Parts: sequence; structure tokens; C-alpha cells
Amino acid sequence: MNSQCQAVYFLFFFATVTSDCVTWFYENTFFKGGDVDAVYTPTAEHCQKVCTFHPRCILFSFLPANSINDENKRFGCYLKDSPTGTLSRMTRTNAISGHSLKQCIYQNCACNKETYEGLDMRGVNLNVTKVNTVEECKKQCTNHALCQFYTYATQTFHRPEFRNTCLLKHSQSGSPTAIKMLDGVVSGFSLKPCGLSDIGCTMNIFQDMSFSGKDLGRVIAPDHFVCRTICTYHPNCLFFTFYTNTWHIESQRNMCFLKTSDSGKPSSEIPQDNAMSGYSFLNCRDWQDLCHIRMHSGMDFEGEVLEVVYVQDAQACQEKCTSKIRCQFFTYTPHQGECKEDKCKCSLKISSDGSPNRIIYGTESTSGYTLRLCKKLSNFVCTEIQNKRVVGGSTSSPKEWPWQASLQVKLKTQSHVCGGSIIGKQWILTAAHCFDDLSSPDIWRIYTGILNQSEIQANTSFSRIEKIFIHPQYEISETRHDIALIKLETPIEFTAFQGPICLPSEDRGTTYTNCWVTGWGFTQEKGEIQNTLQKVRIPLVPTEECRKKYIQYKITDQMICAGYKEGGKDACKGDSGGPLSCNNKGSWQLVGITSWGDGCAKKDHPGVYTKVAAYLYWILHIMEN
Repeated sequence: MNSQCQAVYFLFFFATVTSDCVTWFYENTFFKGGDVDAVYTPTAEHCQKVCTFHPRCILFSFLPANSINDENKRFGCYLKDSPTGTLSRMTRTNAISGHSLKQCIYQNCACNKETYEGLDMRGVNLNVTKVNTVEECKKQCTNHALCQFYTYATQTFHRPEFRNTCLLKHSQSGSPTAIKMLDGVVSGFSLKPCGLSDIGCTMNIFQDMSFSGKDLGRVIAPDHFVCRTICTYHPNCLFFTFYTNTWHIESQRNMCFLKTSDSGKPSSEIPQDNAMSGYSFLNCRDWQDLCHIRMHSGMDFEGEVLEVVYVQDAQACQEKCTSKIRCQFFTYTPHQGECKEDKCKCSLKISSDGSPNRIIYGTESTSGYTLRLCKKLSNFVCTEIQNKRVVGGSTSSPKEWPWQASLQVKLKTQSHVCGGSIIGKQWILTAAHCFDDLSSPDIWRIYTGILNQSEIQANTSFSRIEKIFIHPQYEISETRHDIALIKLETPIEFTAFQGPICLPSEDRGTTYTNCWVTGWGFTQEKGEIQNTLQKVRIPLVPTEECRKKYIQYKITDQMICAGYKEGGKDACKGDSGGPLSCNNKGSWQLVGITSWGDGCAKKDHPGVYTKVAAYLYWILHIMEN
């Protein structure tokens, strides 16, 4: 599918926040008012990450370099809040606005593995060394306790004495203090949030111990576990001390002190009754996302009340808080005078820093936090196999790709049109463009568990489509958002020949090296549908490199590219909608959906696939509702 990309213009006058996850961007749009903070970020995608993890941000606006003449405002990321959930918007050429991902089941983590050529992300320089590659510079930053981002001067930098120089940097906010366009440099972020640091971490809690260091701030917390989570998500916190509610200084009870030091360790450890200290988990390898899942009985969290609702129990109150995007914590009050019939008062609350202003003990209340940070992908059962549109491929074996589906149209004759992937008993994931001018569910027949097209006879069983879900932002004239979900009328019976592939795990910087494209498509650009399912192993291509190959097209962050520089192996006509399957630690994951390309297997023209990880919430939202 070769389509020229066209600009999208949104005609809404207001941006409204709902309880649903909204992942798309509004182009040529800037939200007016509601500013709670402003930072610099290299892209709109990273701005959205910052907004997602900010305690108050629900909307954002980003100014790329081509949107403003003032160099000091280029790459500005404006974080916004609104008590009504609504902000008016103005037209601004090349500005990009969007929503926080706080309400997304699949929530982008803080990990960012991208590198940014031609950008100098500025901050306080921590260290300057000579290294051979940008990857070495990135690794140095990841393994330096204080480094948050870096800039590397390449061999093409205009001043020879600075070539191959790696500058490790940090800032008070964790974001660059400015971003400037500069030829011959590459910038990026530490991979500590990806769980890739080799520094190591201490998971112990030190009871009756106070850590000395530079104070970064203080917040109220119900216990040391919450204090540690807050420290882990703070951009500069390396260790903490928490004073319990029995601490002798009343004004410091339940106070969580966030700390750092130049060495990364406390300057001293002081024995102190009713104090508990520990370290951030940020330097832990493969650390899991943390969240405040526990509820706290006998405590009333004080804060600004957003809304009062009446529910049956504390768990229902927590669910209400989680579903309301601005709610940060809650208090459920079940005692007499606060109940109506079998339901009692649930106060949804907010504060400037996401923590209670005060904690009152000795009440009948139960308090807790939103579970937004706890939201994970549903545990769909999927296929795990250890065995190892396709041009330059080879034939597959039975049971090798049990998630592969053949989508066929029955009009006057019947023919294979697209591939697809089984992701659930009644669900097939495929490309939206497969249904261009073929949108009626009645004409489609879905075959699973087959290897050869010749197996399909008049009496061969197939599945009918109950409903086709096309991504709401897909347009026939464009290549973006090329994804569709099919619900089958009846469930598939899983066997060794047909079963689901895993959806990709949360993007924590996973590097996929064992990826395969499968399909019955053409084996040459002017060919024919193949009888036997073809397979080819194919390397992923970095997004920035792919963009250079397709200057006339727009390669978005919702796309992924794969192919050989020399060409010769690729997906082709008839493979559309089929899987780009990658094996990660023994589990096959659906990383991409075959979408489009410039011809088939051409030199320096990789295939372009829809990036499944970018659409996980949309997929799961439909499947679960």
C-alpha cells in the first residue's frame, strides 16, 4: 500500500478529558491556559510521557522547532491542568497537543531509548569523557548515579577537538534546561527507567536510621513503602528518610524526606528512633513499576476534595478514584452520618504534589491512592514456542506459526486478501487497509490452523466476522493508524495448530533481535499468492534510520520498520495485516502488523509495520468492553 501522507486538521474548539484513554495528537493545535509546569522535551511523545507522570498534568502542548521563531521557546513542553477537564484551543502551525496517558490500561513507562540527532539537550554537566560511539555514551549515562541525559559529539562535529566527546548531564526537573539544534551531535536519556542500569541497588529498609544528604523536598506519606515509591519516581532522589507518626517532632510526623548527594550515597547514617530510611529503586536492574496499591485503615488523607460519591466499600472508592483522571487519593468514611442506605461517603481528592496535605489518625476511615500506576496489560493466555508477504523467505512447517490467520473474501470467487493474527478466542488483529472498499463483515471468511491454501475446500471450516473495529483515526488516503480488530461470531478452539500470540509487553526498552514475517503473499513484486505459508527472519530498523529512507513519507512513532539494507527479503502483496513476530525470552510477541512499503524487498527501502505496542490500550479497551 503506497499512499502519500496528508496533513490532518482537527476542527474541535475544545479539548475535553474523559475517563477513556486518548493516545492521539492534535496537530497544528495549542491548548490555552491551564499551565502547571513547563519543561523542554525533544518530541511530543516525550512531552506526553512527562505529562503522564506529572501529578497534575492531564493535557499538554508541544512546540517543535518549526513552530516558533524564538529559539528559547523551541521544544517547549507545556503541562496543563483543568478543573473542568476542558481547555479551549487555538490554531498554531506545527504545534502538537495531546492528552496524558494516566487513564490508559497500557501506560507508557518513563523509559525512552530514542536518540535525537542534531539536538543538544542542555543541563548541568556532570562528566566529560571520550568514547567511540553514542551507545557507549548512553551506557555511561545509564550507569552514572546522577546522569539523566547526555549529548555526544560525533565525528562530523565542526570542532575536531570535541569529536567523540560524551557529556553526561542532569537538571533539577530531570528534563533538559534547553534544547538547541546543533549539527554533529546526538542526545538521549538515561536508560535507568528501563531497568537497564548496572549500578545495582539496595532494597533493604533501615529501621531506626536517618540518612544525611542534600534535601530535595518533603511530602506526606502513610508509610516508608509509599515514601520509597515517591523517591523512585522523583527525577533526582537517590535515597530517603521517613519519620513515622510516633516521631517526637509533631510537624515532621509522616514526613518523607527525599535526598541526594554527589556520591550517590548518604553522607552519614545516624541512629534515630522512629525513622526509616532506604534507597530509590531507579538503579535496580529490571525493577518493576511501583504503585501505591495498599489501603490504609484508620487514616484520613486530607486534600482538596474533587468530588464526593457514595459507594459500598473502600475498594469501590479506590476504583472511583482510579477512573477519575484528576483524583490522586481518596478517603472512604463508613461511620454513621456519612452513609446513605448501604453506601457510604467516598471523598476523591487532589493536591499540588499528589500526596496528602496531612494524615489524621484514629478515625474509622480508610484511605488510599489511585491505582493508575498499577494498571497493567490483561493476562491473556498466549502461545510460547521455542522453535524458531514474504520475499526471499522459505516455507513454514505445521504448528510453527499457530497464530497466523488467512483473511479471505468470498464474492463471485473466493481469494486470500490479507493475513492476521489470533490474539484471543474471538479476536484477530490485522491491518485497517485490508477493509478498504471491503467493509461488509458478511463477505469475509477467516481461516486459522492452515499451512497450505490448497487445504481450503468447500467443506473446510472457517470463522465468520461478527464485527470489524477500524481504528478511529485511520483514513484510506493515509498510512497512519493502519490497524483493525476483528471479533469472530464464535470462539476458536485452541490447538497445537491454532492459538494466540502474546501482545508485546510494556515497552521497557526491549530490544528484539529474533523477528520473523510470515504470510502467503507474493514472493516477488509482480507475483502471485503462495500456496504454503512463507517465513523470513528480518532485522528491525531504527526509526530515525527508517525516516531517512522514506523522506517523502511520514514515519511516525506508531510505526516500526524492518528489512535488510541490501533488500531481497521483505513482506509483499498478500502479506498485509499479517504478523511481525518476535521471540523475547521464549515468548512470541506480536510486535508489528504488515502495513506498507515502497515496492517489495527493494534496497534501502525497509518494510513499514504498525507498531502494536502503540495501540495496546485501544486493543484491550475493545476486547474488555
